[in-house]
Amino acid sequence: MNFTLEEAIEILERTPVTLETFLIGLSEGWLVCNEGDETWNAVQVVDHLIEGEKLNWIPRLKMILQEGEGMVFPEFNRHSHLEANASGS
Repeated sequence: MNFTLEEAIEILERTPVTLETFLIGLSEGWLVCNEGDETWNAVQVVDHLIEGEKLNWIPRLKMILQEGEGMVFPEFNRHSHLEANASGS
C-alpha cells in the first residue's frame, strides 16, 4: 500500500474513539498497571500520543508545509511525557 493523506486520515480520525472505547470506565488499576520495568501503562501511552501530536507531528507537518520535504526533522524525545509527569508538570 502506498501512503496517501486521505487514507492516513481515515485511521487517524478513529484513534480518539478507539482509545475511548478501550479505556472508558476502567478502574484505575487497569489504567496505571504496566508489564514491568521499561513498559508503559495505558495512561502513559495516551500521554505519549498527546505529547507526540503536540511536539512532534504538528511541528513536522508545519515544517513540511513551510520548508518542503527536504528538511531534517529535529529529534523527538519520546519519553518527554514521562519526564514531565515525574516533575509534576
